[in-house]
Parts: sequence; C-alpha cells; structure tokens
Amino acid sequence: MRYGGNTPCVEVRAADDGLLILDAGTGIRALGARLMRASDDRTAHIILSHRHSDHVLGLSHFAPLVAQTREVQLCCGDGEIASLQAFVDALLSPPMFPYVDGIRSRLRVYDWEHSPARHVGTSRVHRFAAQHPGEAAVLRIDDERGPAIAYAPDNELAYADSSIHLEAWRARLTSFLRDVPVLVHDATYLDAELPSHVGWGHSSSLEATRLAIECGAGMLVLFHHHPDRDDDAVERMVEESRAMVTQAGSALRVLAAWEGLALSV
Repeated sequence: MRYGGNTPCVEVRAADDGLLILDAGTGIRALGARLMRASDDRTAHIILSHRHSDHVLGLSHFAPLVAQTREVQLCCGDGEIASLQAFVDALLSPPMFPYVDGIRSRLRVYDWEHSPARHVGTSRVHRFAAQHPGEAAVLRIDDERGPAIAYAPDNELAYADSSIHLEAWRARLTSFLRDVPVLVHDATYLDAELPSHVGWGHSSSLEATRLAIECGAGMLVLFHHHPDRDDDAVERMVEESRAMVTQAGSALRVLAAWEGLALSV
C-alpha cells in the first residue's frame, strides 16, 4: 500500500525538458493520464530495458499513444536479434490487444543496433548488458555535466559466484556506473533467498547496496520489489542496507522506490 504494485516505469525529465520514459510496465498508464492533462506535446522517448512482459505490459494503455496527441519514439537496450518493430506490432495487435485504428501512427520504433549511445536532446542514453535471462540492459543517462541516473531493474549481480567471467563483468559494470548520482537497482530478493534463485536474473537489496558503494553512487533507490514483499519487509530491507552503508563508512543514501517518488538530480 505504501510502495505500490505497478510494474516498472520511470519518467526522466532532462534539463531541456526532454521526456524519457524507462520501461513501459503498468505504471505507464498513470503517467500517460498525467501527460494528457498537460498542454505539453513534446515527443515521448520510451526506452525499454528489455522485452519481458512486466516491462512492456502498459504500452497499449499509454493514453498519448492511443489518443495520438504526441509522437512516441521507442527503442530497446537488450541484445535480442528479433525485430523490435515486429515485437511492438504483435504487442499492439490481436490477440494481445484489440485492433485500434491509428494507434501506431505516432509510434516510431528504432533499433539500437550497435550504437554506443542514443541521443535525446541534450541527454545521452548508454547501455550495458545486464545478467538476466533473455538479455536485458542497464541504462545510464548522461547530461552535459556527465552521468545523472542509472537504471538497472533486472540485473543479477551474483556476488557469490567468483568465476573469472562474472568478476570481470562486475568490474566493467562498476566502471560503467562510476560516481553516478542516482542508481535505481533491482532489489527483488533478500540474501537468504538468493541460493534458491540462482540464474533468475535478480539481485538482493544488500547486493545492490554493495554495488552502489563500490561504484561510488550518491544515492541507491531499491527497485523491482518482490510482489509478495509487504511494506514492512521493504522497510526492513532499507534499514539493513543503511546499516551496511554505515559499516562501510560510506556516504551513500539508500531508499526504496515508491509510486510517485520524485527526485531532483
């Protein structure tokens, strides 16, 4: 009740007021309703971390797309070979969604291909391959001053695995996230739950905290709460993470994401 139950969708407003939307989970429905009440008709740039259903489920209920009030551009940071256009067409067509005349007329789909970054006005969106079944991306948005926010909703840090491959991947990830002011990271599990979920593509809250400390992030936002986790349990996770930060002598700030949370970077 306090932290919310929609699936992932994060709005990012750049300094030039460019509109970036990270993932199109069910949370995008409320965002679309708010955008419809505003007079602004700027292009909405939707950037998917990957194509799993909980991250795309809300696209067909994004009011500006249905009402065709603004252009919507969509790309995806995962490494899937399948055409993104074909995926979106299937998502917005029967039997997944009833045929609605013109719903795709203002939707522009772009393949990321091998480009290192996607430019949206003064913002640059970089991607890094996450550890997640079916592939997914960690996204970092930079402005003219450098990194501003990083978004890793589905990412298995797997600190218990000390294999050369994973150690090297974590080192690259830490470098990719170096000194980011805000890190929004997957915190689906408790440490005690990790052994029975190896390979599921998610991290614990303490693993996310360790990464945030190691990369020098300014703030960690615990994200992608387990759907069976109640509010009190989420708050205990925050307390455990803050205790870890204190023990490490770090200045990292930790909070858990809730619906409607707004942060200025």
